[in-house]
Amino acid sequence: MQTVEELAQGACNYWPTQLVEEAADKSTLIPLLETQDIFINVLKFADATPYAWQQALAQNKKLSANLFLKHLMVITDIGGERLQRYGKDFAQLFPTGQLQFTADDVIHTYVFSTPKKRVWNNKKLRVEKTLLLENRQTFDHDMLDVCMLLIWGANTTDPANLPDEILEKAIIGSMIGDADKLEKYIKERYLFVSRQIGGSTANDLGYICEGYIKDKLQAMLPDDYTFDGHTLRNMTLNNDQLTKFDLVISNAKTDRSIGIEISFQVTTNSVIERKSQNANNRQSIAHSHGHKVGYIIDGSGNFQRKSAVQNILNYSDFTANFSDASLSKMANYIKDNV
Repeated sequence: MQTVEELAQGACNYWPTQLVEEAADKSTLIPLLETQDIFINVLKFADATPYAWQQALAQNKKLSANLFLKHLMVITDIGGERLQRYGKDFAQLFPTGQLQFTADDVIHTYVFSTPKKRVWNNKKLRVEKTLLLENRQTFDHDMLDVCMLLIWGANTTDPANLPDEILEKAIIGSMIGDADKLEKYIKERYLFVSRQIGGSTANDLGYICEGYIKDKLQAMLPDDYTFDGHTLRNMTLNNDQLTKFDLVISNAKTDRSIGIEISFQVTTNSVIERKSQNANNRQSIAHSHGHKVGYIIDGSGNFQRKSAVQNILNYSDFTANFSDASLSKMANYIKDNV
């Protein structure tokens, strides 16, 4: 791979299904980030009526009904505990059983469902981690009620009984029709959320990526190759930034190794910049000991940092993306050179 364009060709860009399913056990953030752009587009093109988002969502099979609801909960910062309380206090909050709201200076009335018992918790709303990937394509009455509240709640014509956080946070509906404002707001909210939960989540996801790549390459390489540790063979230098890698593959017969750095970013951040800054020195030290350096880079966020990725390509012995075809080429390179 000589250019960023070549690397991006055939890349996954968004998390492979296997990774998403594994990551969902650790964090709800990954399936949300993967479908963020679809979520934005559904709302962008759903300005004909206050209910048009339902028709727009029905046309897209990648964003499920429960994932759409989870997006709304994350953006409004109104979670399952709060919603459960609203469900319990429903009669006090909505004495008429209706939400009257304005959209495009027109008053609309949404009539809530009338179940025997209203339960608005994470399990009932199908937004628990274990349920997020069930690919539910239809809304039940409770899910639809909560969606309408989170989209249009702040536009109510009768705010007297509603909690302040609904009036302050359930503001998405007021932006429908202004595509730029809507997109900016949602992306800023997700940037905030990513930073809030990014620490342990990022570490967990990093390990998942490493395990995913390790399993793929192990299946493609002969048993002569070992995947032990994170340091190149016979390296005694103490500079961890330059001599430690996400994955090291060694061949005892040739006494050679290849150190591989792995990065998959759906949203842009500075991790790839740090890898880029070290790329030249990493390769020089590895080559001086007879070893190779490789990178596995994917994700639309990484490809937005074009100059950083290009610098990595300039100082990499082999670079692949997360696709099976690209990883197979890397395995062949390792067999020929390590």
